[in-house]
Amino acid sequence: MNDRSMGKSSVPRLLLAACGFGLLAVLQGCAHHLAARGPCNQGVCKAEVTVLSCEKGAMPVTPDPIRVSESNNIEWTIETDGYVFAENGIVIEGKGFKNRPGATGNGKKFIVHDDHTDKRPDIKYVVRVTRKSDGKACAPYDPFISNH
Repeated sequence: MNDRSMGKSSVPRLLLAACGFGLLAVLQGCAHHLAARGPCNQGVCKAEVTVLSCEKGAMPVTPDPIRVSESNNIEWTIETDGYVFAENGIVIEGKGFKNRPGATGNGKKFIVHDDHTDKRPDIKYVVRVTRKSDGKACAPYDPFISNH
């Protein structure tokens, strides 16, 4: 075949279709891998805290709830510059949770060990952060952990 028999515009379309199919397969594979892996792996469940407003306690945690299926450390990281965890940065309303070691990484991380004895699907906890510029404690935020 030559360019005339296929038409000049057919070649780019075929390439786009082939690349699009390949890209779609790659993206589906990545999404499947991330979904299967979840936020927990190698003994650590990771969560991100984004401070949107200090005054209103708008600090969404991703994921919410944090799904824990076995004994793990849970590690929260503040993604927003200018904020650190308070000394009581994470307080969990359940049993089997121990601060180990608590606030680390210059206050940007907070680690708690979940020994997975509390099997409830909705374990409430409180996130407390402080604004570094003036030391003001932000309004708390209360998401969930799901031990299943």
